[in-house]
Amino acid sequence: MEKRVSTGIGGFDAMTDGGFDENSINLIAGGSGAGKTIFAVRFLLEGLKKGEKVLYITFEEKKKDFYENIAKLGWDLEKAEKTGNFIFLEYAPEKVKMMLDEGGGTIESTVLKHGIKRLVIDSITSFSLMFEDELSKRQAILNLFDIIRKWNCTTLLTVQHDPLAKKGKSVDPTEFEADSITLIYYVKSGERRKRFIEVLKMRGTDHSREIHQMLIRKGIQVGAPANVKF
Repeated sequence: MEKRVSTGIGGFDAMTDGGFDENSINLIAGGSGAGKTIFAVRFLLEGLKKGEKVLYITFEEKKKDFYENIAKLGWDLEKAEKTGNFIFLEYAPEKVKMMLDEGGGTIESTVLKHGIKRLVIDSITSFSLMFEDELSKRQAILNLFDIIRKWNCTTLLTVQHDPLAKKGKSVDPTEFEADSITLIYYVKSGERRKRFIEVLKMRGTDHSREIHQMLIRKGIQVGAPANVKF
């Protein structure tokens, strides 16, 4: 039986029999403002809580802005960085392309040097947009996944994708290689927007097939199944 890696989000871990498989690659897909980054950071914080070293790679956000935004939720990642357990890398998508050509490059050196156990790439969409045709994109994603799997860390990739915009269609070429796909819905309900979460697939796991409500209030709470249909 595979060892499970807790996300630190109790309701989500209950949906997935304890979290993600150890050393798996997992997608979190949702539209703008859905909460993908917050989910990913909570996953890393749980690793820090367990004494693990974790790595966050972003293509879009400056470190100062990132720390300020996360601090609003009561999470002090700047302090965690000073301990050496949290590593922040602001990376241009072009450098990831170079990493593939080098078979690992700087990121691999960082992962191996620090013994990284949890990795977040936020978001893989920026990298995917570098390729004009689907064949090149798919091959690059395959190469990236092959490299990540050699690192023996549990990985979370965020994907910019509104699950309601293309219901039933492919999220991304990454979908075919990922061990799990989780969708976050951010939908208008009356005067406000509400968040819902669904595990679309998780290999080898008897996961919840229902859509659950998700709240972001000084952290993330995933509740009981919600009586909604999209």
